Amino acid sequence: MMSNDCGGLLDALRNAYARLTHDQLVLFCSLRALATTGDLVSLLANHDIHAYSPASLALSACPPPAHSDTPKPDSTPRIRPRMQQLPVEIIAEILDHLGDWELSKSVGLPTSLHPPSEWTRATEVDHAILTGYLPLVRTHALTQVPFTRIGAKIILRFGFVHILEYLRTQHRSNFEKEFGKHAELVPTKASLYGRTNLLFWWKNCTESGPKVYDHEAMDLASKAGAVNALHWWHQHSGLPLLYSEAALDGASMKGHIAVLNWWKASGLPLKIGRVMDAASVAGDTSVLDWWASSGIEMKYDKQPLYSASCHGKVSVLQWWLHSGLQMIYDSDVLVGATRHNRPSVLEWWDKTGLPVPYRICDIEEALEDAIGGGEEARSWWRQKGVDFHAGDAEWMKTQTLN
Repeated sequence: MMSNDCGGLLDALRNAYARLTHDQLVLFCSLRALATTGDLVSLLANHDIHAYSPASLALSACPPPAHSDTPKPDSTPRIRPRMQQLPVEIIAEILDHLGDWELSKSVGLPTSLHPPSEWTRATEVDHAILTGYLPLVRTHALTQVPFTRIGAKIILRFGFVHILEYLRTQHRSNFEKEFGKHAELVPTKASLYGRTNLLFWWKNCTESGPKVYDHEAMDLASKAGAVNALHWWHQHSGLPLLYSEAALDGASMKGHIAVLNWWKASGLPLKIGRVMDAASVAGDTSVLDWWASSGIEMKYDKQPLYSASCHGKVSVLQWWLHSGLQMIYDSDVLVGATRHNRPSVLEWWDKTGLPVPYRICDIEEALEDAIGGGEEARSWWRQKGVDFHAGDAEWMKTQTLN
């Protein structure tokens, strides 16, 4: 009986962890000092079954093997050491820190978070779907109250394939309204959330008709860091692979080195867009390092340095300065930094000694439109000696910062 309980607990843990996104699984693995590659769901479940004793279950431990040679006292019950417990409050606090109300409610944990505003429009069926418990969904679905796009999103986010199949067979019109006549929402969103069980369901669901999908599936998987979904499309879909420049742009913007490595190793033709700009906006120098050392030809223009200047990414500007790559820029880096009230960026450009051009009239115009009034940026220019009351000739003259 106890061994059955342990098996059931392991299944329950796997089911709970399967609801997390890849990034969230990596977080929980990191908290436990576990590897962050491979089958993270099984890794976490097997770790927890040996490390923690959930407060909700009166499990002392799994029993020793029946063939154990350890002698057992005739009258004294064997007392096993109490397993270390991870309090529910700590798990709840971690999830609250993630700011994820849906995840907290889905795994049945208390939360101090407020539901997202869209949940004010959710139906009882949507709330039942959030639990992942099919009997409860059936009960509410019998009232003929439809589920909405909120419930559809939950199914796709947490990989509730059992609920998806139930709704397809028993509530077809509602299913087609939310997922599409040919379930075309499934491949896109399942790829976004890294739910390969849903992708297999979609592939094998012959009754859904033709396989309708587009480049968004692989593009969103790349942006979300869902390497498992990319692998599924490449190795298991059996379908023509559709993707665009947004795949590598999104991975670069979000800092997904594992995704970039996957694309490089995949052997697929790489569609390279504004990857250096995307990484510069995000401020992730590790991605810039990856591209610089990848051996892959990429093109860029003045946009990366302009974007970094507008967004205050001094570390990115410093990276470019020492990268050995050509720095492409013009007066817009100073105009953009001024408009976004970034005195630290202006100071950085000043200290580089680079001959950055500017006109006082352009700087004044940027200050008039500056975010938050631009007083810090205006003060910096005044300290630099710029006279905003100069005559027309000085006002329009092109000067250099150094």
